[in-house]
Amino acid sequence: MAAVDCGTAVNPALARVQTEGGLAQGIGMALFEEVVYGTQGKNYSNSFMQYKIPTRLDVGNIRVEFESSYEPTGPFGAKSIGEIVINTPSPAIANAVANAVGVRIRELTITAEKIYSECSKTGRILKGV
Repeated sequence: MAAVDCGTAVNPALARVQTEGGLAQGIGMALFEEVVYGTQGKNYSNSFMQYKIPTRLDVGNIRVEFESSYEPTGPFGAKSIGEIVINTPSPAIANAVANAVGVRIRELTITAEKIYSECSKTGRILKGV
């Protein structure tokens, strides 16, 4: 679910799909798109076989609502939308993990291995693991 203030949505249908795409990219950045380097600096994530991006099946349905406002400096009262939607999933997911298990992951991507490692360092026990 996303609530977005993009000023006056000049083309609401286009703004909606741009929001959905940006949120999917942000979720991918937070959870899937890990770049792995070797000790000598070699990139081991240099193809789509290793570098995972989310699909609609991974992300699910995204509900988008717009808060209507008027931006006097924008064309027809509009604001930018792209950066808003791609930058918000990562902190939201990190906060959800912190609320769920009590550890904060501060580096993307947020993986099960990082959560487990942080829980082990702090002495937190993950039930069912």
